[in-house]
Amino acid sequence: MDQQLADRIVARYPRASRFQRWHMRGRLHLCPYDLLLKHLTGPGNLLDVGCGFGHLAWYLRESGSALAYFGTDIDERKIAVATGSLPAGPSAHAAAADATTGGAPAFRLGDARALSHLPERFGNILFLDVIYLMPWELQTQMLGWAMGRLAEEPGSAILVKTMDEASGFSGFRAVAEEWIMVRLLRRTRDSGALNGMRPFPEYAAFARARGFRCDIEALGTYNPSSVLRFTR
Repeated sequence: MDQQLADRIVARYPRASRFQRWHMRGRLHLCPYDLLLKHLTGPGNLLDVGCGFGHLAWYLRESGSALAYFGTDIDERKIAVATGSLPAGPSAHAAAADATTGGAPAFRLGDARALSHLPERFGNILFLDVIYLMPWELQTQMLGWAMGRLAEEPGSAILVKTMDEASGFSGFRAVAEEWIMVRLLRRTRDSGALNGMRPFPEYAAFARARGFRCDIEALGTYNPSSVLRFTR
């Protein structure tokens, strides 16, 4: 990512700690957001499940996206930082209303499946580096829920950006880095797994059984990762 763009995004977080700002910069430089933009083909709005600090919202704003952004996370610390990036720090309900009309992003604390004051349908639903932190049963529950909330308009899609299955030095290095951040430093909450990814054909079979298609694209990132795109 362009350094000036990263600087503008991080500057929206004046109350974030030095470590949090360092973490954000790492995410902005390592996650290929530019490669994900082309997959955001659904209309109207976007749900970012496991949004963390919410910097994707500001990347989209800087990129000229008109999608109404809703971000959810189960980590109270990260949602507090995300909310601190809003200009006037509106309440969750007011922020959700603003997001619906294309205004400020809305950041919500909790499991997306249980939250109220969210749109019934989303043109785009994202899971960026969160699915692999779940055991398989929870992964399928979350994906099944997302399929039920996906808009029916053409182009609507669920995107899962994820680590590949651990193999070779680079794969095990990625798992080691996750262990440090999740289990040692406790900077990220997991849901029972460090790399719970299954072979990609299992995701394609899961999608087919529910009337969806799953396309897979390798991203060529430092830690091997791919994007899974689920469409009707």
